[in-house]
Amino acid sequence: MLDFTKEFKEVKAFSAILWYIFTIFIVTFIALLSGNIDLLNNDNLLSLLSTTLFIIILLYKFRINKNKLLLLIKDYFQKVNIKELGSVVATQLCLSMGISLLSIGVVYFLFPNILNSLLSSSSISPTSTYGELFIAMIITVIGAPISEELLFRSIIFKRISRKSNIYIGMIISSLIFGLLHIELAVIGAFIFGIACCILYIKYKNILIPMTVHFFNNLVAFLPQLDMSSTSDTSPITSSDATISLVFGSILFIIGMYFFIKFIMKNKKYLKQGFSPRDNDKFIIKNMK
Repeated sequence: MLDFTKEFKEVKAFSAILWYIFTIFIVTFIALLSGNIDLLNNDNLLSLLSTTLFIIILLYKFRINKNKLLLLIKDYFQKVNIKELGSVVATQLCLSMGISLLSIGVVYFLFPNILNSLLSSSSISPTSTYGELFIAMIITVIGAPISEELLFRSIIFKRISRKSNIYIGMIISSLIFGLLHIELAVIGAFIFGIACCILYIKYKNILIPMTVHFFNNLVAFLPQLDMSSTSDTSPITSSDATISLVFGSILFIIGMYFFIKFIMKNKKYLKQGFSPRDNDKFIIKNMK
């Protein structure tokens, strides 16, 4: 079985993070130089441009070529298990919704005024045009899975795992991944990061966790496709909070059951770890 965790040139985590910051800076700087107010005010378009530039830089740093990419895709279709990937996506959505509902219920009974203020200020603004909706979808459904899997799994997870051990690499990379997802999504994103790390080390092909990430983000984005809908900013009541706690607890327990089952089923792959880099030159030479 081909090991596509060592198929491309190694990229240092610190270097990748600097490139990520650089792409945001350079896109913003170019927008400022252009003097285009509409561009400067279009956060989605700026994000799309910086994400695209970051992906291009990473692909260059990985020294990807046509032959390697074709082998990666061929290996993907030989290994992909749609049933397992669908189960991971369903588990993640169940956990995310459960955690969100639980958080709403708990925070309400502790700080009701703060919760309603937070929900009101953080409610998603509907996109005003189909162009904006399309850009937002490209970023969420395509850009994020590619850029985040390359950064967090192919670079950060792998580099930390080789320097310490796979468990520390999995926790640290998933923690950073989770912290970059704001508000109530942090815990769910952390768990999702763990699942993607396991899929990466199991199948040794980054396209596998990318696929899970793609479908997870697609399902999460679907409600935004209804441009006619309006955000419900009605204050949360005591009965609402109680219902959130009940349904949140049920969804969380179900999600955690299947998540733990997923870990136990695949724990043997975690013991294998990543292959040493001593053979990298030999592998790359024979893939050209």
